This record gives sequence, structure tokens and C-alpha cells, in this order.
Amino acid sequence: MAEAPYMTAKTSVWWDIESCQIPRGFDAYGIAQNIGSALEKMNYCGPISIYAYGDVSRIPPTIQHALYSTGIALNHVPAGNIHLKPST
Repeated sequence: MAEAPYMTAKTSVWWDIESCQIPRGFDAYGIAQNIGSALEKMNYCGPISIYAYGDVSRIPPTIQHALYSTGIALNHVPAGNIHLKPST
């Protein structure tokens, strides 16, 4: 449960939409509602922002439109663009 100072704080959800895709039979609106409901049950009642990240060339246009229509921000992250350097 959220502690008092966090109950009304702004909450940001970062969603890797490629690794955690929208399940069959669900829609973007339902996902946004479920995220909001889960946070509310834990007493996080402040404003919520949901950011989806993924390669938009791999996300069907219908899904992209549905995300935008629910207020979920879709951020383009090109596939294979991450280069890890060994720590020294």
C-alpha cells in the first residue's frame, strides 16, 4: 500500500510493449484501465502517465492508434540500437 506522501503523487508507468505485448482479446483501453485500477487498489490515486516503448515498425498501426486514443504515449525505440560496453 502507498504511504501517505505517495498517495497523491504523479505516477509514471514505463511499458516495454515489445517484450510485454497486448494479450489477445485485450485492447489498449482495457490495459490502461487495468493499470489505473491496480494502482488505485494500492492507494496510488494521483495522476497517472503511461509510456509505451518499442520499435513502431513492429507494432501494427491499429495498436498504435489504440494506444494514442487512450492517452498512452508511444515512444519509438529502434530494434537493435542498444550497444552495451563492458565496464572497466
